[in-house]
Amino acid sequence: MDFPFETAASKETILVVTTFQAAGTVLLAILLRLLARGVPGRFLHYWSVAWVALGIALASLNLSFVLSVISPATSAWLHHSALSVYCVCESVFGFYLWAGCREYAQGTPLRRVDFWLLAGPAGFGLIAPVYLPDINVLFPFHAAIFGGFCLLAAIATWPARPDNRQTIIGLRLLRVALAGLVGLFWHYAIAIGWLGATDSGRELHYLQYSVLYDGLVETLLAFGMVVLGTDSIRLVLEAANRKLAETNRRLAEASEQLLTAARTDPLTGLLNRRAYDQMLADRDGTPFAGSVAVVDLNFLKKMNDVHGHAAGDAAIQLVARALRGHFRITDPVFRMGGDEFLVVLEGGRAAELSCRLESVDATLRANRLPGVPEALDLIIAWGMADFDTAAEFPGAVTQADQAMYACKAQRKIPATTT
Repeated sequence: MDFPFETAASKETILVVTTFQAAGTVLLAILLRLLARGVPGRFLHYWSVAWVALGIALASLNLSFVLSVISPATSAWLHHSALSVYCVCESVFGFYLWAGCREYAQGTPLRRVDFWLLAGPAGFGLIAPVYLPDINVLFPFHAAIFGGFCLLAAIATWPARPDNRQTIIGLRLLRVALAGLVGLFWHYAIAIGWLGATDSGRELHYLQYSVLYDGLVETLLAFGMVVLGTDSIRLVLEAANRKLAETNRRLAEASEQLLTAARTDPLTGLLNRRAYDQMLADRDGTPFAGSVAVVDLNFLKKMNDVHGHAAGDAAIQLVARALRGHFRITDPVFRMGGDEFLVVLEGGRAAELSCRLESVDATLRANRLPGVPEALDLIIAWGMADFDTAAEFPGAVTQADQAMYACKAQRKIPATTT
């Protein structure tokens, strides 16, 4: 990232290294731009602009080297132009590097007022090469400015306190690289400035490898950016997956609720005729034996006519509650419509079913109903039949229904109790 000066490597060496650097910066800028599409915020976009600016700076420098060899007569004005492009674009690189770090750590995008930070260094880069054509004189000032941008970028990352291991690693790499750039370029400013000021003719031979130092630190910087970019995408995908999982869970709950509502009688909470049809379909061709009862609430129409439908609905609910309370949770209880219920005692027989229904009948004495001043005895009638296979079940239901009507004719009008 620096120009050839007397203590540095040859033009040919720098040309080769900076050519690879320029190509690498363009590829990195493309990668960061692609990653930016999947990440909220604009920090990757700012960093991609920064690397494009650096690529332009290095390319312009390499072009001036080539033309100076091919046409030395034009090398002076090309050299000045290349210096201007180099200084300005490296200042743009430092500015957008800072902007990206600030946006990543603090969530603050660029504002118009922020560009005043770039105005001074850019103006210096445009004008200084005209008055300071000697790179040994110009470069210390430029290095100090660029190091200042890197320091601002490092400071801007300080508020970031990630708790994810991968993010921590990427942020540390970024901070180490920024600290390395600050150290390198301020060191260049001091060392080269001292050489120019003392005019001692001494050479600092380690500066011959300055492009290598810069390249290594830039690679570390790029790697840290890519780690942060890919980790940001991972976090976005994980958040999207969590949101999708939550949506799927809610959809499953809603679907289950809809399915339950479709199979449940709204007045009593018992299973309805649709659930009954589904049970028959599920049991078709499978072992299915037990006993079935058809239960009817006597005199519901008369209760509705005399006391109102509120009393009738309350009576149906009391019967449903009594049936649920005297059967197992695995014994399906259906409200088939109106005042008719159906109970399946799988694995049982009519004798056991009869005992349970007698207990149900006993609990329906002296009930208070809305709009009825006296306590009423609710009378139910039932019929039962056993079955040994799924194919016998419809016939058993018919037989139980007939038995229920016979029972219904024998049950008396409910007595009134006080």
